[in-house]
Amino acid sequence: MSSSGRIGYVRFWVDEHEFARFKGACVTQPIILTVRGLGKSFGGVHAVDAIDFDLAAGELLAMIGPNGAGKSTTFNMINGQLRADRGSIKFAGTEIVGRVPREIWHLGVGRTFQIAQTFLSLTVIENVQMALLSYAGQAGSGLKPSASLERLQAAELLEKLGMLDQAERACADLAYSDVKRVELAMALANDPKLLLMDEPTAGMGPAERQALMALVKRLADERAMAVLFTEHSMDVVFDYADRMMVLARGRLIAQGEPQTIRNHPEVQAVYFGTGTSFESKPQTEVLEEPQRSVQQTQTLLEVKQLSAWYGYAQALFDVSLEVKRGEVVALMGRNGAGKSTTMKSIMGLLPKRTGQICFLDKNILALAPHQIAARGLGFVPEDRRIFTDLTVLENLKTGRRAPRTWPDGESAPVWTVQRLFELFPNLGEMPQRPGGKMSGGEQQMLTVARTLMGNPFLVLLDEPSEGVAPLIVEQMAQMILSLKAQGVSILLCEQNLHFAALVCDRAYVLEKGQIRFSGSITELLSNETVQRTYLSL
Repeated sequence: MSSSGRIGYVRFWVDEHEFARFKGACVTQPIILTVRGLGKSFGGVHAVDAIDFDLAAGELLAMIGPNGAGKSTTFNMINGQLRADRGSIKFAGTEIVGRVPREIWHLGVGRTFQIAQTFLSLTVIENVQMALLSYAGQAGSGLKPSASLERLQAAELLEKLGMLDQAERACADLAYSDVKRVELAMALANDPKLLLMDEPTAGMGPAERQALMALVKRLADERAMAVLFTEHSMDVVFDYADRMMVLARGRLIAQGEPQTIRNHPEVQAVYFGTGTSFESKPQTEVLEEPQRSVQQTQTLLEVKQLSAWYGYAQALFDVSLEVKRGEVVALMGRNGAGKSTTMKSIMGLLPKRTGQICFLDKNILALAPHQIAARGLGFVPEDRRIFTDLTVLENLKTGRRAPRTWPDGESAPVWTVQRLFELFPNLGEMPQRPGGKMSGGEQQMLTVARTLMGNPFLVLLDEPSEGVAPLIVEQMAQMILSLKAQGVSILLCEQNLHFAALVCDRAYVLEKGQIRFSGSITELLSNETVQRTYLSL
């Protein structure tokens, strides 16, 4: 039996016992954040439409929803990067609509971003020092060298986040997940009472995600700190969120405890899909693999004894792998293991390399990236390198190449704008939207679509499921299976083992720049030692 509960102006449908629990929590814990009638429009698009919610001290509230639902827009209004068109935002009883980010920061609101914001040329500890100096009003102090200011406190924050051993490394040299940790340390520099975290575990493996969120939960309890976070990793959401709220097309469609949200029909339809991307389900139950038109016999890509360096630091050591026509191969490993470095090396983006990289029986080691792309090797980078000033349609046109023919004379798959809009309906709804005004997940879709516009024979996909909704992850899985059926090959760098299991034939596992495992995806799934030792599972 259900009932409608009402606290202030927040309306939601919950189980009677859940309502009693939440009402009791609101009595015992002070409300840190109160949002009423919040709205923001861009032209005729209502990005956020009449959202109401409260957040109590010590509570972790997960805001989830499809890409483009309005999550990041809501975050940007709360911390002052965008001014709300309508509604009220009160932090600890103080109205903050109209205040600029630095004022809200000094009131006690911390923030991390969907794409991490750090000073890449500074060291890890210098980044945290800059945040501490800013909060203390000493950023422009000329009394003593800035290198000595707030160093002890910066080191303490880094130790809490497990980053002290990398304190002297430049942020530009870190794995992306470690950059996210540095950004979190910076967000904690003002001892916040409200922490906003936009996809905090992006790029992290399962064990890393759990460790980070366990730390955030502990900090929330110790400091009575309210935490509002967005996240597409459902293991994190279901394990650590006290409550969940779901946005779709800018509106709040559901709110309640995790189990209530898991079983909500509308949420399942617009966001979770079948749950394949975050739950262990056999592929045959949820995805139907298209009939293959080619046999996996012809080798498209063969890498032999590939070594690579960043400056004087060697990152890869004699890596050898191959990908056949119509085959999907996973490249897996912890953050910093060398997965993205392998892809960048294949694509010619690292200047110092040795070994052999043969694509369609031609050694491409000495070719420039644009020459490699012209031969039919596509690359989808992890960091969504779109043209922010160009529209969706203009971005797609930049990747367009003529139809290709396989060496045996058979026509290769041809991708058109219309076909890509059918694959990614979100993009089809916004052909004239500038890339810089899209959500992170939408930008990820655009990056994949732009690469396919080049009609590649083989695609290097770096973390395609990162930062996109579970339903979109399933659509990407179907896209990969369709490509495979048409003979297109894919080398997939992926943290999500469930996703890899849905689409991949074989897997290589990297650790410290070396191949530690090679075998079928079935063998990897059954090898608990490899999973535990090299994948942090």
